[in-house]
Amino acid sequence: MSNLRGIALAVGVALVVAPGLSVLLAMIGRPEPAGVLTGLAAGFLLREKPSMAALATLYGSASAVMIGVLFAEGLLDESDFADVMAGWPGWVLGAVLAYLVAARGLPQGKTGETKPAVLPIGVAALIAAVLSCGQIVAGKAFGMTDWVDYHAYDGPGWYRDLTSATWYPAASIVLASLIASRMPDGSERFVVLPLAAWFGCAVTAGPVQYVQALGVDGKPAVVALLASLAGGFIGAAAAAAALRHGGTALGLVLFILEYTVGQVGEVRTFDLLWSLAGPAILIAVVAAWTAWRDASLGSGVVAGVAGPLLAWSVYLMIGSRNYDHSTQSWPYGLALLTVLMAPIVALTTGGLARLGRAIRTPT
Repeated sequence: MSNLRGIALAVGVALVVAPGLSVLLAMIGRPEPAGVLTGLAAGFLLREKPSMAALATLYGSASAVMIGVLFAEGLLDESDFADVMAGWPGWVLGAVLAYLVAARGLPQGKTGETKPAVLPIGVAALIAAVLSCGQIVAGKAFGMTDWVDYHAYDGPGWYRDLTSATWYPAASIVLASLIASRMPDGSERFVVLPLAAWFGCAVTAGPVQYVQALGVDGKPAVVALLASLAGGFIGAAAAAAALRHGGTALGLVLFILEYTVGQVGEVRTFDLLWSLAGPAILIAVVAAWTAWRDASLGSGVVAGVAGPLLAWSVYLMIGSRNYDHSTQSWPYGLALLTVLMAPIVALTTGGLARLGRAIRTPT
């Protein structure tokens, strides 16, 4: 498949197939399969282009929300199309299916993944559990998550806390998988390490989230547990991509650190330009460095958009909940704008870096 044809098909999936399926399914009251069906379509259309198929599926979720907000809400009973698309990690599952279908199965590493490697697997599970539980406890201690239906200082906070319950295991699994991959026998294990890290979070952080959410009046604590498990799945998918594709790891780690510092330091404000500046700089640096290192514009773009797609996948699962409070709807909107901005910045800076390398090292 030529690159131009592949790009055209990916754009078609993201801008036509995904929003079209989403609107049609939402109109009949069954929006849940939109991500999976889009992923299957992307996988078949973009055979032998697995990364492009996965990216097209995830970007299809962003375009579906945008088109739904702009054009489809009048056709639906629900007042917020963003919330119609939320509720489970279907789009991330669709991206995983798109990758597997396009790759015609699970890619094999240089050494395969059949050889036992107990130490890195155990380390991945342990680190993920420690990081995730540590964030949960710290979030509660510093008031970033209260697990009450109504926050005394800023109004309703249930959905914001669910977003945190999704983010903590997602970020922890990415970091744990990358750390474990640096150990002997840990490289090339891009499936088993994320799965081990997910298990570590599931048996530790999940129950902790459940216990914390027991104090919320009128809200089922099991939803917090499910959010934790789903967030772990999102993190496992991102970690597998990071272990498989060079440069993606750097983009994810930097974006996780930026997001964490922003939350702890309370530097995220309602100034749009200020809030987009930091992510834009990270995207530009990661895309340029990766494109230069790999001598590949495509590699730079994938690395640049990885971090924004991780955050967007988390917020997509919970929704914007505009009727609830701006502490949820504002970060949701920012994640959407960041993920839409990411390919533009990554293409520009990655293209310049690729051109610079070509000029410096002519063939």
